[in-house]
Amino acid sequence: MRRALPAALVLLLALALAPGARAQSGGAEAGTPVVGGGSFTTAPLIGSGSYRDTLLPAERLFYGVELQAGQRLRVGAQLDRKAAESLEENTGGFSVGIQTPLREVDVLDLVDEDVTGNGTVTLGDSFDRIEFISVPVLAGSGAREESTTYRGPGTWFVSLYLSSTEQDPPRVEVPVELELEVIGEPQPETQPDPTPAEPTPPPGGEPDAGGDDGGPSPGALLGIGLGGLVVGLVGGGAAARAGRRR
Repeated sequence: MRRALPAALVLLLALALAPGARAQSGGAEAGTPVVGGGSFTTAPLIGSGSYRDTLLPAERLFYGVELQAGQRLRVGAQLDRKAAESLEENTGGFSVGIQTPLREVDVLDLVDEDVTGNGTVTLGDSFDRIEFISVPVLAGSGAREESTTYRGPGTWFVSLYLSSTEQDPPRVEVPVELELEVIGEPQPETQPDPTPAEPTPPPGGEPDAGGDDGGPSPGALLGIGLGGLVVGLVGGGAAARAGRRR
C-alpha cells in the first residue's frame, strides 16, 4: 500500500498536466463562442462575460448590450497575436466602437476612460489590446434634453473592425476575444414625465348642473327671455283685436 500511493499521485499529476486537460482549461478561459452580426439588425444580444469570435479583414461585427440609466459598459477586445502578425502587411489596424440605441457612431464622445491607453483604434500593432469604459447612461428625461448624441437607456452596440490595406483582402479568420462588463445598478427616472392633474371640485361638493356658482345657467336665462317675448307678442295681438272691435 505504501508503494501504490506514490504511483497514484504520479498518475493524477500526469492526467492534470495532460495536453487535453490544458486545452480544456484554455478553452474555458477563451470565453463563450459567439457570432457577431454584420449589421445592427443582426447583432446578437449579449451581456457581461467573455466571448470569442473570428474576424475577417475588412469585416465589421456588431453585438448588442442592454444598458439602463446610471450604468456604464467596460469593453475589452484583442486579436489573436499569431494570426494578426501573419496578416500585418494586409491589415491597417483593429478598432472597437460603441454605438447608441439610435445607432449613432460617436466613439470619442461615448468613451469615459481609456484603460489600456491604446484608444479605440490600435495606433501600433493590430494585436494590441483595446479596453475602455463608456460614459454613464442618462435617464430618459435627461437623454431627451441632449441636443447631440442620445445617451439614454436601450440596446447599445459594440462593434469590432479589422481594416485592410487591400481592395480584395484574403479571407483569413482571425480569432478575437471580447470582454463586456455592465457596471452599476439601474437608476430610477429622476425627472418622470408630468402627468395631468385631476380637476379639484369646488368647496361644498360637485358643481351644480345650473352653473359653476350654483346660479341659473346661460341656457336657463335664454329660455326665460324667449318665454317673456312670446307672452308679450300674444298680449299685444289681443289688445289690437280688442281695439278694432270698438
